[in-house]
Order: sequence, then C-alpha cells, then structure tokens
Amino acid sequence: MELAPGITVAELRDGRRGVAVYFVRAASCAVCLQHVKELAGLRLADRGVTPVVVVPGEDAQADRVRRIAGPVRVVASPGAEAHHAAGLPRSMLLQHSGTLLVDAAGEVRYRLATTLPMGSFDAAALTAAVDAL
Repeated sequence: MELAPGITVAELRDGRRGVAVYFVRAASCAVCLQHVKELAGLRLADRGVTPVVVVPGEDAQADRVRRIAGPVRVVASPGAEAHHAAGLPRSMLLQHSGTLLVDAAGEVRYRLATTLPMGSFDAAALTAAVDAL
C-alpha cells in the first residue's frame, strides 16, 4: 500500500513487526490532532511497530501535523490518495479518518474507520492489536 508518492507501508515497516497508520481527516482537525498526540504517547516504536500519520494534502499540511507528532512519521497524501486506497473515502464533503495496523506480511490486522474523527482512533484497541502481533 502506497501512503504517499514513493512511500509504501513495507518501506516504513523497515523490518519491524508492523506499521500503525493513522489517517487524519485534515491537518486542521482538532480531534485528529489529539489522536496524533495519543498515538505518539503509545511509544509503539519501542514495541517494534512503526507509527505513521497520513495527512491529506501537500507538505504544508503535513508540516502542521509534524510539529505536534513527536516521534511519529508524518507523510502527506496529495489529493488524499492514500486515504482512498485504504478505503477511507470522502462523503458529504467530509474526509473519513481511521487507523490501520499492518503486520510484517502486509496483512491488515486492525482497522477502525469512521466519517467523524471522534471514533477514528482507539488507543486501547490499537494496543491490544499490537500485543496480538
């Protein structure tokens, strides 16, 4: 799965157990930015999982998220192409957001997606899915 031009999940995994990807609705979404902070707080890299945030838009939007993301890799997805490839469409002018956990074999082991960002990230459920890898 390509998350941004030339950036794939396999490359981001870099030999680790998996990749946790949070797709934000927009760089200006306060709820999404809170979820980014929660993702950073999980310290998934210490557990062999690469945390990644995908921001729809260009580098300027991704830079806004990078400032609060801490040790989490942030990539821009022009035109929200990565969101669409992950099954997160745009509906009624709202970009869906969600969380995926992809294991070392490239299989999606956890998925949480929603139109409204309040339900797009669950730290406890993601942690349990990481434990099950």
